Amino acid sequence: MKKIAALLALLFSVAVGFSQEQLTPERFREIVATPGDNVPLQPKLAAGSPLWTNATVNVVLKYQTGKVFTEEITQTAKTIGGKYIVFTGQSQFYHQPMSSILTFDEKASALKIYGLYGDGHGGDIVTEGLIVYDYEKKIYAASAAYGEGFKEITVGSYSKTESSDRTLVYKDGVLSMTREVKTRPVVEKK
Repeated sequence: MKKIAALLALLFSVAVGFSQEQLTPERFREIVATPGDNVPLQPKLAAGSPLWTNATVNVVLKYQTGKVFTEEITQTAKTIGGKYIVFTGQSQFYHQPMSSILTFDEKASALKIYGLYGDGHGGDIVTEGLIVYDYEKKIYAASAAYGEGFKEITVGSYSKTESSDRTLVYKDGVLSMTREVKTRPVVEKK
């Protein structure tokens, strides 16, 4: 627990120095629509958890009201220009494909994750979060703030065969949901 607390402390100290220019919804969609390529990833982007081009993601959402929702998502990943990793999955819960973009932010000296969601008023908002890894211990922590008062804190671990994390989602400072995610690579049958 002390290791995770130290990792979270590091994450929050990095979060103070948010940096790179924020992606617009148009630029987000442009990156997601770009075909994947074979350009080697930047070393600091490649150093994170294993990159599985096809994976199964099991999600459990537990709301403070007692409601529980589970779903299994097939996720694909591609790399673009050595600068981006794009993850896309089809969510039954949100009834649409969902994508996220992972990149390394030099100014923050951390990985940044971006997502796109509708603001409920006919517009799109790009969300961003920071991820900090302890590569020796194979653990990570992430934080994000988005929408009208939402904040998330995630801790997780990974191996060659699985990534697992738990996220606390707060709305206006009150815990509203926990999200538990297990991601495993899809093994190709020969």
